[in-house]
Amino acid sequence: MKNRKHEIHMNNETRLAILETTILNINASLQDIRQDFKRLDNKFDTLDRKFDSKMDALDKKFENKIDALDRKLESKIDTLDRKFESKIDTLDKKFENKFDAQDKKTGSKFDTLDKKIDRNFFWLVGMIIGLAGLIAHTQHWF
Repeated sequence: MKNRKHEIHMNNETRLAILETTILNINASLQDIRQDFKRLDNKFDTLDRKFDSKMDALDKKFENKIDALDRKLESKIDTLDRKFESKIDTLDKKFENKFDAQDKKTGSKFDTLDKKIDRNFFWLVGMIIGLAGLIAHTQHWF
């Protein structure tokens, strides 16, 4: 290297001292940076644990809410099912009563019709016997 006019000439010991001082300063700065990163890492770990605990609490809260809604829905469905069953039973009883009433009406009409048919049959048999007797009397069969 060429020396310049206004340049200060340093000897090797001075250069080594400056170099050592610079290295120590860089090392101290790196140590400070390392400590800062450790502190930040610890803060992130703390925040991560807090976040996890908050999320767990929120998860439990949501799960409790969902369970409560599930129980409510189940109870509503059970209530509707009971109401539906009672309505179906009521309708079934009404139909049974109507069918029974209709059956009694129809049965009594058939009974009345059966009695009329029996009476008409006996009248018819009586008339045939009477007619046969009349024919036998006029023909002098007896």
